[in-house]
Amino acid sequence: MSDLLTPADKATLLSIYEEMRWLAARPGVTVGQARAWYASIRAEPLKRRIRQFSGMVSERAAGAPGGVPLILEHYGRMHASISELIKDHLRNGRSAPEEFVRAVLEVERVHIVTPRENIDARQAKGDYVVARIQLVSWGELSRKRQLNLWETMLRGKVANARAFSV
Repeated sequence: MSDLLTPADKATLLSIYEEMRWLAARPGVTVGQARAWYASIRAEPLKRRIRQFSGMVSERAAGAPGGVPLILEHYGRMHASISELIKDHLRNGRSAPEEFVRAVLEVERVHIVTPRENIDARQAKGDYVVARIQLVSWGELSRKRQLNLWETMLRGKVANARAFSV
């Protein structure tokens, strides 16, 4: 998966890792706050180049009428995963920037879900069975629905949007 990174994007992620470690080690700064540095600030220019659509859509999102808001849901629990990785590295005095890069690329994978399902998935700690989220494959959607989702949810928002164009 790291082959989709340009050298500049990889260098940016390596820099973000060092920034997050530095922030998390500061007095009064939590690992969650340091992770927010990535998720809320530094990821913005990167996300369209590294975020990957999984090819899966929740049944509710698939059946939602056009115009109903939907979410690109990070099913790998981005916030918890990245926070735990940084916390582990600090606790064990370890520096592993390549592991961070791999983790970011893994958690920057998304499904299309409804806003309610996004909340339910978060509350269920990413367990789709507990959250009662059923996924369907992109190929199971009608061409009309694929086109609508491609235009509203994928084009310009995920790196692999072309793979799903209709």
